[in-house]
Amino acid sequence: MQSAQTDAGGVVGREEHPRSAPTGPKRCPICRAKILVPDQEGIVVRNAILRVSAATGRASAKCPRCKAWVEVPLAYRQ
Repeated sequence: MQSAQTDAGGVVGREEHPRSAPTGPKRCPICRAKILVPDQEGIVVRNAILRVSAATGRASAKCPRCKAWVEVPLAYRQ
């Protein structure tokens, strides 16, 4: 699982957690389209719109096929 942190300049950095990183692609639970794909440098969110909750900082990706919201392992903190 990865979380992104923003520094004072607004630059987003990654904090890696190798134990909880998904090893295979994460799919939409409704239509089974691939949303997250592991890459050599981390995780790629494919063809999706991201939404971040202001209260919790958790991110969701909108499935490009069925338009369902899927939790993704990203977190934004200030």
